[in-house]
Amino acid sequence: MKLLSPILLLGALSVGLFLPQVSQDPQHEQLPGTTILADVLHFGNDETPEWPEAAATPDAANSYEFHFEAAASDKERALEITSRHVNDVWKVELNGHFVTNLKTGDPREMTVYVLPGGLLVDGDNVLRVSQSRVSDDITFGPVRLLDKSIGEIHQVAPLRVKVIDEETGAPLPARITVVDETGQLAPMFFADRHHTPVRTGFAYTDAAGEALLQLGAGKHTVYASRGPEWSYAEAPLDHVYQQESAVLLSLRHEVNTNGWVSADTHIHTLTFSGHGDSSLEERILTLAGEGLDVAISTDHNHHTDYRPAQKEAGLLGSYLSIVGNEVTTDIGHFNAFPYSAGGPLPDAKIIDWFALDKDMRDKGAEVVILNHPRWPDFERGPFGVSKLDARTGYFEDGLRLPVDAIEVFNSTDPGTDWDQIVADWFGLLNAGSMVRGVGSSDSHTVGDPVGQGRTWLRSSTDIPSQIDTEELYRHFRNGVSSMAIGLFGWANVQGQASGSLVAPTEGELKVQFHIAGASWAQVETAKVYMNGVVVAQMETPPRPDGEPLDTNLWFTIPAPQHDAWLVCGIRGPNPEGAWRYTLMPGLVLMTNPVWIDADGDGKYTSPAITAKKHLDEVIIDPDKGPQIQSLTSLLSNCDSAIALQVMAQAKQRWGDDYPDKLALIPTLSSRFKAGMSDLLD
Repeated sequence: MKLLSPILLLGALSVGLFLPQVSQDPQHEQLPGTTILADVLHFGNDETPEWPEAAATPDAANSYEFHFEAAASDKERALEITSRHVNDVWKVELNGHFVTNLKTGDPREMTVYVLPGGLLVDGDNVLRVSQSRVSDDITFGPVRLLDKSIGEIHQVAPLRVKVIDEETGAPLPARITVVDETGQLAPMFFADRHHTPVRTGFAYTDAAGEALLQLGAGKHTVYASRGPEWSYAEAPLDHVYQQESAVLLSLRHEVNTNGWVSADTHIHTLTFSGHGDSSLEERILTLAGEGLDVAISTDHNHHTDYRPAQKEAGLLGSYLSIVGNEVTTDIGHFNAFPYSAGGPLPDAKIIDWFALDKDMRDKGAEVVILNHPRWPDFERGPFGVSKLDARTGYFEDGLRLPVDAIEVFNSTDPGTDWDQIVADWFGLLNAGSMVRGVGSSDSHTVGDPVGQGRTWLRSSTDIPSQIDTEELYRHFRNGVSSMAIGLFGWANVQGQASGSLVAPTEGELKVQFHIAGASWAQVETAKVYMNGVVVAQMETPPRPDGEPLDTNLWFTIPAPQHDAWLVCGIRGPNPEGAWRYTLMPGLVLMTNPVWIDADGDGKYTSPAITAKKHLDEVIIDPDKGPQIQSLTSLLSNCDSAIALQVMAQAKQRWGDDYPDKLALIPTLSSRFKAGMSDLLD
């Protein structure tokens, strides 16, 4: 794909421009120009008394026109528009010609937009702002017609960036970040968005690793990055008005992921989801620029096929794309795949979990994932509505999850605390659910990096175009996978991968935890969890500065008294530097469970089933009730997960006082009593 010349690029300004931002302060010193709308208007259908600049009652629903006088001009100009709370697509047109979409964002901001030459006419001009549906309340205005173009205001000049593989010299699709001398993201202008997805301070290259940007004059730093497997690079830039600059950046592939592929199971486009800001054409380039192997499209209640756009962009071999759907319902959001692009849609009106799951699978899905189970917040997410008790893994309303997996790490949901979701997942596993975990991005925009949250799956090939999709789906369902943000790794127990059933040898379990990351990744303490309790932990060995992370930690763990599940996890701080944008508190890696067959019966038995088996054996005396002293041996030797299950099930069977009675058993160890204290409270 060829880069557009500056002349051709400027000629393409009337279609799909980046919207450069001049100031976020509506009271900033005014640039020379003419006010063409002095009022501040409220568009939408809701009362908004909290917005002081406009009437609480809407002035219009989803369409408004105003007239102003001007002189015809072939010269490019700029429009300065102040707006608030723009979440959906609001289109601005002048005299029937598309000018721009309003910049999205909640705060009240002043933004300057390109006004191509030739759109103004002598005398009466009509500016129209509209959206296709009434779904968004915004304030709009004032609006000013500036005397100069954005290029003149910011002394803009072309910047060519190319990214290559340091070892081979081959071009690399990548993410570009540009900051000014104060470290702030630098506005970039006039990019053709089909070739170069670009926003304030960052952009993505095309398939040839190239991007043509227009940047204001001044001192800058230019960065390139490409997901968790690669280094990042930076270069200083003294950009001069009306002079083209060029930057060549090289990246190193630092993380060996042989035998594994990375997948993002949760990806959106503005084109088909109707919100966010990433067009389909932009999404195709961002996926390549973040180094993903598998991209699963999940627009809301829509089957999106990336492959035609991939082909047009020259990226068919870069990653495997799979048609999926975020089935968006009143009981939750579910990523289901695969589907055929023209196939029937799941019925999003179904509100019975099992009926919905069956409908999604009947229409083609081989994998179903429950998304962000605590979104939009703790109480209103599916787990909150059904009142999941993370300590026991039981839902108050009796819900049993039919899905294959839940999102444990979602890299654009900063409102959900990792510890809460991990605790939810651990509780479900202890309650007998075999639900696996995944990592995903849930990216709706160019700015939130697609693939920042990802799932690593074992694969018989590392070549995206040759991936066996049936093997991939099987590994999703069986949890032959790990989930991560910014890291790579896996765990083996007795030499067997996640998803396997293993038996202890000579009363021990040998655990190998492989942890890897680029040279910018740092990690803290690695932990081994058995039935949700940390049973071992270890620091990673030091490594020289600038060296990638690549280590195997070995643990020898006493075999549990009862069947158990085992996962490994590690966290680390976010790397410093403007090149990495994230909403997350740090880096994280967690493996899916290995199932431990401690009793050697050839199968795994959950803590809940173990507890039920022993409670079923309790003799009920007609006069004295349940003879709970028979549980003494179990509760003195089991782990706290089983003890909690005994307590919870005893309470369900025999009444609220039985957990207290069980806690009084003299031989019950203090650590189990401590583990049960929350439940007893």
